[in-house]
Amino acid sequence: MNEMTSIDSPTFGIDPASDCRSVRPKLAPRRSALEILDAHPELRQDQQQYNINVTSQQGTRLTAEETFAEIRGNPGAGQSAHLYFHVPLCDYVCKFCNYVKRLAPRNDGGAALDLWTKLLIEESALYQQNCDWLGQADIQSLYLGGGTASLLRTNHLEQIATHVRDHYALAPDAEVSLEGNPDNFLETEAEDAVSLGFNRFSLGVQSLNDRVTDFTGRKHNAADSRHAIAKLVVTGMPFNVDMMFGLPHQTVATVVGDIEELIALGVPTITIYRFRNAQRHEMGIGNKSAWNNANVVAKMSSEGLFPSLAQTYAMRDAVTDVLVAHDYYPSPCGWWSRKDTYPAGNIPQVSRNKWQQFNSMIAFGPGAYGWLSDGRDEVIQTHNLQDIAAYLNHVRAGTGKPPLAFGRRLDPHQSIATVFGFAFKANQPIELEVFAARHGVHLLDDAPYGSVVGQLIDAGFVDLSSDRRFIRPSLDGETVHEEIISHYLHGVLGSADALACKR
Repeated sequence: MNEMTSIDSPTFGIDPASDCRSVRPKLAPRRSALEILDAHPELRQDQQQYNINVTSQQGTRLTAEETFAEIRGNPGAGQSAHLYFHVPLCDYVCKFCNYVKRLAPRNDGGAALDLWTKLLIEESALYQQNCDWLGQADIQSLYLGGGTASLLRTNHLEQIATHVRDHYALAPDAEVSLEGNPDNFLETEAEDAVSLGFNRFSLGVQSLNDRVTDFTGRKHNAADSRHAIAKLVVTGMPFNVDMMFGLPHQTVATVVGDIEELIALGVPTITIYRFRNAQRHEMGIGNKSAWNNANVVAKMSSEGLFPSLAQTYAMRDAVTDVLVAHDYYPSPCGWWSRKDTYPAGNIPQVSRNKWQQFNSMIAFGPGAYGWLSDGRDEVIQTHNLQDIAAYLNHVRAGTGKPPLAFGRRLDPHQSIATVFGFAFKANQPIELEVFAARHGVHLLDDAPYGSVVGQLIDAGFVDLSSDRRFIRPSLDGETVHEEIISHYLHGVLGSADALACKR
């Protein structure tokens, strides 16, 4: 194994005497995405094959009853954890969206919002009644997503916030996030949410080009996005703006212009995502989008509407150049933040809990998925019913059983690959001693891990500290982080035919 640039060398800019876990490295020179793919064709994922997710698709499938038994027996009391509530309602359905959602009824006086608030709280209460440890877990982050969670009105948000405070050990400094679209933050919605204890927001803009927005089926325009951003800036709370690249009618120039405008507007965190036409429903974590239809794909492709792979990665490279030039840094990968937006490593707490630390995540709502990781060699993944009507009927029936569809038991091998993948996504120093203590393996030396990590180091995707205590993704690694996680970690490492962990 060749040792690449050490993390505490001048090009990375970390003082060897400092705490490596909380210092942001300086950005070393990087290759373009296409240069990386030319050198590593195994990472190439064309538009319609781009179906990457950090969550493992491996492991032994568990029944709903077996999964619930694992949740009940989880030794999570006193351990850090994350809560997620999935609101499956949208005012409109974007043509590229393959998350679990349905159109919110029009002119129903808020009845649908009342119903889904009630259902989510009922599901949470069911777990509280059956899992003693859950009320004793240290909840450090709470996230309301969707769908469009910010469709919930102040009284709905207050009901969920009160339920969580009354039934969970919510940390005093917990990060509480609300996700929504620009058209949900045009009045006093953000200010009202802050008064309820929400202290972080996620705004799904995707594009400031109205032609792109109209084509994808979104109902807000660039003016709405600018207005919503101004409302969020006034709160003084951190927030991210989600932006996509590789969409129809985008060019390098228009995408760069979008990012430059967000920077000028004072957006603290800009999250960039490559458009993917993934069949998430086949992965058990979503449903079909309008563009998942094979006939639609064929027609759009024949009209040249999908940017080529080269054009798509040229967009990402150009965006990265702009963000670096304005002193933004990715932590986690793809989430570019200004300095001091977040404490200790400049990473949101939700990302620290879910990805860097891989704490247990309990997820409520249709299609929601989570995992258990407390005191285990084997990760347990949990998956709720994806079908919204089936979920609704199940919770309404009051069977005393949660609306689980299935689970996955990852063997020690697959578990390490998954935890490693999430740590890579976090783009924080990966402390090798943690893997030794938690999984009984040394990632640099033990087979098959040493071989995979060695390949990542030799390829320039990972940097190794001179004392060999930790590794960290390089900027090249960040550029193609999802492809690396999919191929090297889930594919090569997770599927490797090797001895089980030492412990």
